[in-house]
Amino acid sequence: MDSIIAELRKVRTPIVYDTIERLGVRPRSEGYTDPNIRCILPSLGAVVGYACTGKIAAEIPPAEHEKNVAWEDVWRYASQSRQPSVMVVQDMDQPPAKGCVWGDVAASIFLRLGCVGAVTNGGVRDIREVEALGFHLFASSTVVGHAYNRYIEIGTPVKIGSLVVNPGDLLHGDEHGIVIIPKEIPLDELVSKIKEFLASEKAIIDYCAQPGFKLDEVVRQMQAHEIRASKLWAKSSGT
Repeated sequence: MDSIIAELRKVRTPIVYDTIERLGVRPRSEGYTDPNIRCILPSLGAVVGYACTGKIAAEIPPAEHEKNVAWEDVWRYASQSRQPSVMVVQDMDQPPAKGCVWGDVAASIFLRLGCVGAVTNGGVRDIREVEALGFHLFASSTVVGHAYNRYIEIGTPVKIGSLVVNPGDLLHGDEHGIVIIPKEIPLDELVSKIKEFLASEKAIIDYCAQPGFKLDEVVRQMQAHEIRASKLWAKSSGT
């Protein structure tokens, strides 16, 4: 499994999406983040990991009898989850990002717990220090302070922008955003199909770089690419 995750990390997220869409397991406009969630540290390349989920609040101090999740329980939850993991945290403040739970200290702790990054509709901080640690961040913005940050829930479905993420979902992300890899797709098969898809696209790109460019040939090659791409999953399903 480690080798498959490593292979997936070599691929840009749009190609993962393109390969998945050919299977037709969900509408083409679903399964990925919207522009409100941006990659804060694109220099780190792609991240791949299984979702650990939580919800936070930060703007308003906790009420006297408010029941929150202890930090050690959050850390224990992450350490016991499937790895590599990605913390996916919904900021429940309206609007979000008044405070945050992601900085260099949090990144240092979660890295030791097998977590390789965080995704949130809220804010993050200590950007240069987190980048040096190699911890991926996807967020709506940066923010100066952590305010009254605390976890109010863990291990439940969360909504990050327009994307609903469930615990255990496999995520792939880079500077383009995050996509959920459907559970029904075997990962070794996905890697194989990605390589086939890239090879098919490369034929068109290589032709466009050659002398004697002709539009009719591009049309022919694009049609051939669509035929090859449409057969990617048909071959494996026997249809």
